[in-house]
Amino acid sequence: MVSYYIKLAWLSLRKTPLLSFLMIGTIAIGITAAMITVTVGYMMAQNPLPHKSERVAMVHLNSWDPTQPYGYRRNGKNDIPSTLTYQDAMALLQADKADKHALFTQFSDMIRAEAMDVRDAQFHPVRSTTRDFFDVFDAPFIHGGTWSKEADQTGEQVIVLSKHENDRLFGGINSVGQDVLVGTLLYRVVGVIDDWQPTPRFYTHRYLMYQSTLNYFVPLESQIRNELFSPTSMGWSCWGDAPSSTLAQVLLSECVWLYMWVEFDTVDKKDDYFHFLSDYSEEQKQVGRFTRPEPNRLMSVTEYLEKEGAVSKENIMGIGFALAFLLACLCNVMSLMMTKFHGKGGEIGLRRAVGASKKDIIIQFGFELIFIGFVGGVIGLLLAQVGLSVLTDMFSNLHKNVMTMDIYLMVGTIGLAMSTSVLFGLWPIYRASLIQPSSQLKSL
Repeated sequence: MVSYYIKLAWLSLRKTPLLSFLMIGTIAIGITAAMITVTVGYMMAQNPLPHKSERVAMVHLNSWDPTQPYGYRRNGKNDIPSTLTYQDAMALLQADKADKHALFTQFSDMIRAEAMDVRDAQFHPVRSTTRDFFDVFDAPFIHGGTWSKEADQTGEQVIVLSKHENDRLFGGINSVGQDVLVGTLLYRVVGVIDDWQPTPRFYTHRYLMYQSTLNYFVPLESQIRNELFSPTSMGWSCWGDAPSSTLAQVLLSECVWLYMWVEFDTVDKKDDYFHFLSDYSEEQKQVGRFTRPEPNRLMSVTEYLEKEGAVSKENIMGIGFALAFLLACLCNVMSLMMTKFHGKGGEIGLRRAVGASKKDIIIQFGFELIFIGFVGGVIGLLLAQVGLSVLTDMFSNLHKNVMTMDIYLMVGTIGLAMSTSVLFGLWPIYRASLIQPSSQLKSL
């Protein structure tokens, strides 16, 4: 029976090719515009650590200048910094109250393999961090692994590469044990991570959340011991007698420049850690620091993304406009359906006269609308993929993951096209089912 209705749908489309083409094309255009916008918004709003996002948290301490009347400003509002001073970061790290600590910043330098010509060196930002960074953020290794605890403490000159840079420097072989020059310093490769792009890249500043992850990782202590200082790369904020020339000055200052994320085995430990932060703040108040009234924060991944506005109001408005455009397209499709079914009045009357019920008419045209929606959805999906590819080239500063549909969006695109086609065709189908055989047969 299903094959019979599919055959009727196909014959109906062939009898009215222009109307069918217009309906399919209108659905495809609406679906294309809607899914391009929805894809970008959906991918930006992903939970990058769904299995443990509530057990991973970012530490915010209110160590900012007590004499400034407006305090630390973000988006025109009073706030506390999302980065820490060196002395606070080291105090929390040495207290070791969390199960894992990811403390990090970055610097930039010229990088090449030891065997490469100096002219082949490229300027890259380097993530300086602690060994737990890779575990906390689920970075997958394909060769080797992270460095040891001793390397964290002594600042050993070891490095982890991305797969992309391992391919560039060493032709994709297992490069563990090879040497890389960072500036003039020799770093030994201990690991290579696979293609890895959390979307959004939640653990850093919101303006960088949709850019590619960095390709090089070294122990934070190695940056400090070698005084690798990149003021324009570090993303620091200072008050008081702000240093301007050396990393050593920054270490002794009240400048905030180090991100700290912590991970807990259970959510209960997160509550205990927050109490520890409160106690630490009280200790600092006793020595004249942390005097502002704003509270400290321990923010989960989802809380931090929400606070930072990972999906901007402009994106939400764009999705609204795209869905409104889809609605307008579907209203046009409904009008075309009314025209199409009105022109088939004689055929409907004949079918009713030979015994077809209203239910049979509804099923017949329902199959036709499903078919129209399916074809329109497939074409819309293909056009959306082309549009996303163009956007990827236009916005090269954003990672391609933001412009990539996952399998759920692809299936959802086809489902949306078919369901909306049927939904907006209910009224035309209902009107068609009311056609009386006698009134139509007289005109045959």
